[in-house]
Amino acid sequence: MSINVEVFCDGGYACNSYLIYNKENCLLVDPANDIKTLKKFIGDKTLKGILLTHGHYDHFMKLFDVLKEFDVKVYLHKNSYKKIHDNNLSCAALFGINKVFDLNEQKAIFVDNGSSIDFDGEIIKVLYHPGHTNCSVSYLINNKLFCGDVLFPFSMGRTDLPTGNPTVMIDTLKKLKRMSGELIVYPGHDEVFYLSDAVKYNPYLK
Repeated sequence: MSINVEVFCDGGYACNSYLIYNKENCLLVDPANDIKTLKKFIGDKTLKGILLTHGHYDHFMKLFDVLKEFDVKVYLHKNSYKKIHDNNLSCAALFGINKVFDLNEQKAIFVDNGSSIDFDGEIIKVLYHPGHTNCSVSYLINNKLFCGDVLFPFSMGRTDLPTGNPTVMIDTLKKLKRMSGELIVYPGHDEVFYLSDAVKYNPYLK
């Protein structure tokens, strides 16, 4: 079955949300953008779940709006779950957010390195990629890698926020560099790119 990806980036923090979809169903990666636009694109398709790459506020800021509209599960690392409930760890406080968030644990499906998600027979592999945070995971489906803030076309995710670790990030980047250059990388910010191009031009992969 053909897997397609639609990019949404209409929020105030230039975060990318991605809709992975086929003819009938879809998955949302990082709910950070306008719910009305999202619903219009989903149309008659069925939203099957939300994939969270990490627990920073700018990437889950529309999560609870989506959950009000769709009765779905949220796939995330257990440390992301902790961050959602702590405005300092999630960096929500840095954005001036004082609201207390509460994700019902019954809505959460915890994933870690080696976990897999079945999307209509297509297997999504979960890869643990810490460094930017201790909760960063990437989702690999076919030749598409949704990596959050781990890697960008010409840079990497910052490591000076809570639970960031530059030494751990170096190990994660080494793992990414060993992956197939044919991978299409869908980052949390910036443009979609081929991993082979990043290996050539990204100084952090040298």
